[in-house]
Amino acid sequence: MKLSDFLANIKNNQNEVVYYCCNHLLSKKYDVNNDSVDEDILKELFINYNNFTKALNDSAGIIYKKYETELDNVYKTMCNLFDEEYDNVYLFNYRLARIVNQEPRQFLDIEDKDTQETVIQKFEDKISTVLESKYYKENQDKLSQDLIIPQKTLEVIKSAAGIY
Repeated sequence: MKLSDFLANIKNNQNEVVYYCCNHLLSKKYDVNNDSVDEDILKELFINYNNFTKALNDSAGIIYKKYETELDNVYKTMCNLFDEEYDNVYLFNYRLARIVNQEPRQFLDIEDKDTQETVIQKFEDKISTVLESKYYKENQDKLSQDLIIPQKTLEVIKSAAGIY
């Protein structure tokens, strides 16, 4: 697929922020005016959530301020464009990576009680987001083992901090 055609289609049929993100991401790897890329490679660039967020990390401020949107909204649009489910294995793995291997000490060493409670609540919210995701619910039998340690870690943290 010719990248200039792909971008022209995005520009004509999507929000400006989606075009901005696509152009920015593709410009890092390709000459968008002349290169062509296989559609499967193009799809992988946009659907692999970890790569997608890394590639657009340097533009996060512009996306939030100028376009008053979040990267997740752009990701949802790209998933729809490629006829892929937004709540997919890539998003699950990204979220899981953010909650595994958390050390209780990092939560318990926070001296300010209000700040500590806020940080613990954010950790709990991240776990809940994973547990409530469509992908997790559809694959719970094989994925539930991955969440045992984060859930136990949360229990230990809350108990030690005196939060119930």
